[in-house]
Amino acid sequence: MNYTQSKKQLLEVFSNNNFKIHVRNKKIHAVDYIIEECNNGNHISISFPGYKALINSKGIKYDYRVNIHKDGIKTSLSHANIIVDIFNKCKFCNINIPEFKKQLIHSATNSDFDMDNATAILHYSKIAPSPRLLNYAQKAHGNKQYNSIGNNFDLTIEELFVSIKWIVLQEDINYPMPRFEGRKMPYARYLEAIHSAEHKTHKLNEVISRALSHTRPEKWRDMDYRFLDNIK
Repeated sequence: MNYTQSKKQLLEVFSNNNFKIHVRNKKIHAVDYIIEECNNGNHISISFPGYKALINSKGIKYDYRVNIHKDGIKTSLSHANIIVDIFNKCKFCNINIPEFKKQLIHSATNSDFDMDNATAILHYSKIAPSPRLLNYAQKAHGNKQYNSIGNNFDLTIEELFVSIKWIVLQEDINYPMPRFEGRKMPYARYLEAIHSAEHKTHKLNEVISRALSHTRPEKWRDMDYRFLDNIK
């Protein structure tokens, strides 16, 4: 996926819809903007500014929320929702894990991504995360909020990858590479979700905790992170 072009598009949306003014006036989620429509007619939108948006001498923090409009429901999606969806596909939906991993890694690079091809080759049983899995994810959040509605359904391959693009761009904008990790951070967690589904050495709650952490987690010794070197 071309993150350079998508970032430019996103910043233009913010500029054209008075992001700065809404931040100064403390109007949280004043704008809900449909940023992309999937082939099945479902929408991905962004609501802004978010609660953490601010303007100071260092610049602007572009906090926003990514929402999906699906099956008559509009709800926000977070890194944790993406992690749970990925884990569910790998653990319970019989997706081709090596190919899924390959497509996910390719989507992390700043290049053209063939969504039609990814959708065509990633066949799986479309099963929504179970109540047991949602309860597990809730416990992994501890006292932090978890939007289980965002995992009440299975995300199609297109919905998943489109949502990821707009969610990880927030990391690229606010924590730009190479000084910071940018989208390397969430992509590391997404691949850890696959790893935890494949192996018994780590569990899903570890991945969620690492996604919620405000520190930079150490890399797992039994996982290959070399794909991060290609994210620029």
